[in-house]
Amino acid sequence: MDDQPGNDDAAIAQCVADVHGERPLRLERQAFAHSGNAVYRAHMPGGRSLAVRVSPKAQTFLHTGANLATLHGLGLPVQTVLSQGTTPAGGDFVVLDWLPGRDLFYVFDSLDARQTERIAEAVIEIQCRVAQQLPATAQGSFGWTAIGARAPRARWTEIFDEPTPIASHVATLARADATPLDRFRARLGLVRASLEDYFDTLRPVCFLHDLTIKNVLVDDNELSGLIDFDSVCYGDPLLVLGTTLAHIDTLVGERGRRYAEALLRCWAPQGERRRATGFYASLWVIGFLAAAIEQGNAASVHFLTPVVDQLLRVAERA
Repeated sequence: MDDQPGNDDAAIAQCVADVHGERPLRLERQAFAHSGNAVYRAHMPGGRSLAVRVSPKAQTFLHTGANLATLHGLGLPVQTVLSQGTTPAGGDFVVLDWLPGRDLFYVFDSLDARQTERIAEAVIEIQCRVAQQLPATAQGSFGWTAIGARAPRARWTEIFDEPTPIASHVATLARADATPLDRFRARLGLVRASLEDYFDTLRPVCFLHDLTIKNVLVDDNELSGLIDFDSVCYGDPLLVLGTTLAHIDTLVGERGRRYAEALLRCWAPQGERRRATGFYASLWVIGFLAAAIEQGNAASVHFLTPVVDQLLRVAERA
């Protein structure tokens, strides 16, 4: 965590004071935010803490309060929006209560096998509760939106953009000059083509797409809270499983292996569902690999190449 004062801390503290009626004594910026938003722990008078999330974009947190209220009504350990407003630069900010704990990413080393299993079971039970108790969106649409709002896509496969013709993937794999990244993308495209019938069977189930190795808080080796619900996703909940596996493989490694195995054991995707999970994970890691190549990061390319290959093998398995 970074508790050094930043250039914008005074402005953010003033924003909080204006809408919340009380000025933070100190703002402590939190690490591991990938959304482009800044997250602060606001140390308040009397030893209290609040969470402050700040986005450079307007209306980022438009639906956060309603989403959290709905999830709280399902019994989930989520935050409550206390106040919100706009920054002088036209961005958005929200003040929430502070939940104890650290992101799962930071605590893998302290968890024993049973604690790891309990957290995995709790996360999956929460996803099942959301899927069962929150209705599908209007007109059966898919993608990211507020709880109960209409999602932007008519079919689940559309969230992966337009497919490339199968013949093009086959031709890429036959080329002697195709790069490893070209070949990985071609293999991924063929996996996608083989899963289209599966995608067409899906209905728009609601799931919490960002509960991976972040946004799952652990305190005293037990799940203590869930954070970051500006939107939900409607579609295949296995997407979040694949995303989590991808992040464990690329950011955590062996420290997170027991959690990955526990998730797979508890969720138990079989057949096409297991292949789809591999597809979702491969999609993420190929994106990481492409970024590493673009940045000229040879060490990351060397590390990620066999990870992509192994995940694709799972997705390709008949």
